[in-house]
Amino acid sequence: MMRIFMLVQQTGARGSVPTLAPQLVGALRSLGCTVVTHPWGKHREHESTPQMVGRLVRDLLSVRRQLRNHAFDVAVVKTAHDWRTLLRDIAVVLVIRRRCRPVVLHFHGSRSSWLIEPGRHSFKLATAILLAHVDGIMVLSREEQRQWEAFRRRPPIFTVKNPYVSVFSAAPPESLSAVGPSTRVLFVGRLIEEKGIFDLVEAFPSVLEQTPCQLVVVGEGDGDRELRRRISGLGLDGHVRLAGYLSGTDLDEEYRAASLFVLPSWSEGFPTVLTEAMDAGLPIVTTRIRGAADHFMPDENVLFVEPHDVKGLASSMIRLLRDQNLRARMVSANRKKIRMFEPELVAGEYLGVLQEVIRKHDVKAESGQKMPGAEA
Repeated sequence: MMRIFMLVQQTGARGSVPTLAPQLVGALRSLGCTVVTHPWGKHREHESTPQMVGRLVRDLLSVRRQLRNHAFDVAVVKTAHDWRTLLRDIAVVLVIRRRCRPVVLHFHGSRSSWLIEPGRHSFKLATAILLAHVDGIMVLSREEQRQWEAFRRRPPIFTVKNPYVSVFSAAPPESLSAVGPSTRVLFVGRLIEEKGIFDLVEAFPSVLEQTPCQLVVVGEGDGDRELRRRISGLGLDGHVRLAGYLSGTDLDEEYRAASLFVLPSWSEGFPTVLTEAMDAGLPIVTTRIRGAADHFMPDENVLFVEPHDVKGLASSMIRLLRDQNLRARMVSANRKKIRMFEPELVAGEYLGVLQEVIRKHDVKAESGQKMPGAEA
């Protein structure tokens, strides 16, 4: 069966990928694949430039040693798509392709919209250099796939899902109970403008005028200070709780105590927090972008709002908090929907993509076509 070399985030790194990767790897192994994972990326949240350069050199040497001692059918690099990861990934792909072809990039979120907008010429050039040395790309939404294909037709672009293992029981969630002062609206994500957290805070006074509730914000980020300033400026200090970064059982408890989940992002792939909210049986308000548009039906799984639409965001939250029957229908639909992310199903689709990339690579090699990144 297939032998896969997979670069994954360091154990203990923050974010969803360190949790998702073992689920995918385990499911691929259950299908008969040999999967060797190798840690890759930053070891801590804040690194100086010398630390980052030193760590990159050590990582590249470690990857080369690993590939020198083993033979693989395909290499997968789990990564993001920004300036920091672009330069890093170009370096590691150049190391990998000398000993393992084909090479596939799996983007857990990408700046694909930048590639079809005017400007950002240096970023586009660096992205084109990276694409010239890989044989396939995996993204988390059809919107990203279309944008990548508009930028470059090669290598082939595939849409995949992230696996998810349910952690919540099927007990009736808090969201089905009557709404009151203890009702919690939950946001989980990085505290940056693109996540829509400032839009959510701006919308919350209108929600409080119509129904009593509390906003719980889980996460950390560069926008923390500005968020606190806006909360105070809007007179929300007694209505918004900043919980900071949470994981494990602490995060699970926040989902269990919530009545509504809100994520008004401007740009996403398909964030794991949406699957967590589905699993917890929460009604969801989010934006009709990328993976959410692929997997959710309006008024069945979620209420959709447009990015930046503060009034629409407030109106959707008020509607869900007032309509107990709508919340109940969403709970049922989302509990069923979560099954499509079971690791065994996702791994089967993932394996099919890797098989297709290998097949295309072999066909080109047999025809004598120049492969991406082939040596002159």
